Amino acid sequence: MSERVHTLLPGSRIWVSTFHRFCAKLLREHGRAVGLNPNFSIYDTGDQQQLIRQLLHDLNFDSAHFPANKINARISQAKNELLSPEKYITRYGEGIGTHLEAVVAKVYPAYQKRLLEANAVDFDDLLVHVAMLLAEQDPLRVELDQRYRFILVDEYQDTNQAQYQIVTALSQIEPNLCATGDPDQSIYGWRGARIENILRFEHDFPAVTMIRLEENFRSTPEILKTADRLIGYNIHRKAKRLKTDNVSGEAVELRLYRDGQHEANSIANEIAALIESGERRWKDFAVFYRVNALSRSLETAFSRQRIPYQMAGGVAFYERVEIKDLLAYLRLIENPQDRIAFLRVVNTPTRGIGKRSLEKLVQWADGIGWNLIDASRQRVPIPALPKRAAVQLRTFAAMVDELSQANCGTVEALLQLILKRTGYLQQLEASPDEMDSQRVGNIEELISAARQYDEQEHENDHASSLTGFLETATLTQDIDSLDESTGTVTLMTLHAAKGLEFPCVYLLAVEQNILPHERSLRQNDARQLEEERRLLFVGMTRAEEKLVLTHTVRRELHGRSLSTIPSVFHDELTVELRDLTGAEDFQFLDSTDHDLRFDRDDFSNSHQTDDEHETSMPSVPELEKHHADGEPWQQRKPPVGQTRSGLRLTTGAALKSGTKQSVELQTGFAIGMQVRHPRYGLGTVIETSGLSKNRTVTVEFAADARRECFVAAKCPLQPIGLR
Repeated sequence: MSERVHTLLPGSRIWVSTFHRFCAKLLREHGRAVGLNPNFSIYDTGDQQQLIRQLLHDLNFDSAHFPANKINARISQAKNELLSPEKYITRYGEGIGTHLEAVVAKVYPAYQKRLLEANAVDFDDLLVHVAMLLAEQDPLRVELDQRYRFILVDEYQDTNQAQYQIVTALSQIEPNLCATGDPDQSIYGWRGARIENILRFEHDFPAVTMIRLEENFRSTPEILKTADRLIGYNIHRKAKRLKTDNVSGEAVELRLYRDGQHEANSIANEIAALIESGERRWKDFAVFYRVNALSRSLETAFSRQRIPYQMAGGVAFYERVEIKDLLAYLRLIENPQDRIAFLRVVNTPTRGIGKRSLEKLVQWADGIGWNLIDASRQRVPIPALPKRAAVQLRTFAAMVDELSQANCGTVEALLQLILKRTGYLQQLEASPDEMDSQRVGNIEELISAARQYDEQEHENDHASSLTGFLETATLTQDIDSLDESTGTVTLMTLHAAKGLEFPCVYLLAVEQNILPHERSLRQNDARQLEEERRLLFVGMTRAEEKLVLTHTVRRELHGRSLSTIPSVFHDELTVELRDLTGAEDFQFLDSTDHDLRFDRDDFSNSHQTDDEHETSMPSVPELEKHHADGEPWQQRKPPVGQTRSGLRLTTGAALKSGTKQSVELQTGFAIGMQVRHPRYGLGTVIETSGLSKNRTVTVEFAADARRECFVAAKCPLQPIGLR
């Protein structure tokens, strides 16, 4: 978007940014009002959870009963609702909320205090601090309102409460606000997005002019018709009808497979055949799924067929161990108060500073109110701290001081100096482990990223800024790592797919408890079910020419193989059903083979008994109808989970197919999978890398926390489920 804007308006002063980056810029200028220095650190999810684990330990809470990720999610939710620690305690403190909320009420204030002491913020703070500044400091709000006279917001349906308040505060004196968005693509409610922000836009800004953008330039009429009908069943939306001048294409398919392995093998075979015939290129294909666990069988099938693929949402580049280590060195150089960065690298590579020694250092530093790097410099004896550890801490602090003094050139040069002074790279290069050689390659890629950043800043007549580089690295999303030029098949979750497009899309597991997700059904929340429907709508409309939805008779997930239930969304679609449960291997089928085109009317009276309410089924014209007042058509919904005979897809061939299953070596290990090794015992997969016969898997074993790297196709690991 930035490139397009500056191409259209060269030399303009338009600033294109995400909300988080925009707020980070404002906090660098005005953060002292909330207790932040301009060189503050931005903690990612891993840093946040590490800090929370430390606080749980300090507050004598069992992290096994109160996992850091759950506490972090509750704190994030509170911030998205603009609940300060004080307000959270008032609402959910001890004796008021649940036991978990009472724990959060104790951790949240300590968490915020520790962040400020470390001169750090988390992602939510970037928004919350700015929203509070604008609400509490009117002179600053007026200054910024007049500075940013015209504001354009993209994807407005995904804004949360803090973002809404920021936009509103900056649009008072100069009410020049343009927002684009689609309520039908609001899929981030679970992380605080409020669909009401766009549904109430006319109420919040009465002088608004509404323009409906209904023409679709991406997809075929068949895909749009199916997606349009599906989303018409949502109530909380703005009525519109998708249309296109694109030529007609293939019907949308719903394919039925025996199980996940059959599903993955068939998709892999079809892709390979289309490539071999010259009809398609690898990059034409994408496979979407609701949960990451569904990628395992795909990875196995793709590796067997030697299909090149890339994944979004796996271990992102900036989340890899070696990259986070080096970024922690950079963060400590930029912000010596950063406790999490200090604790990560003080003994990386190993310097003989043990866990007990660090506990003594932390206890002593906290007692006198010093940060850890200042405490490490001191020659004053620290109680119970071994002399050797004290010497090593002073040596480490001296090295950090030396590196800080060198922080006056390029980020690339500073990284090279860190590698030289710490010996980090030599340690990896000397290792015979193949995974360590891949880590060397990742470090070289980080150096390349730093070089590109330096060059870009030079082209913009700016000096290289370590703060700017760290901000770029921290605010980079998983999806930003996708390389469209690689010429590979793309695997990703439906949430990650938003905003992208591919000629051919396979959308897996349109099954009850997966899509829609069991959480939306368990909570019996109609709004959550609508968000699941929007998620399916988003995935479907990523397809340009070919769209295939899948369903299996049985699905193995979380270590269990269960019979599936057709998704409640099936009968809200107009699709072509292909029952492939009787096929030994996937074959291209004529349009007459196993075809059953079904429509809404096929299910209008299915499985109703005398005491059941008659279900009101809207017709196509009713769903497509526009209303003068712009309000959506209201409809009566069939009960969630109601049985529909038209969706009873299991066949005799499917049942027979389960009698003899060949057992194959599983090489599709997924992050988080629990495995068993005959020698090392139980472990968890923490990283996978490579393709086909070169694919490797790294496992951390529970007994002694050791990490081992294996070649996936040859290792004796036995998958036993996902955590």
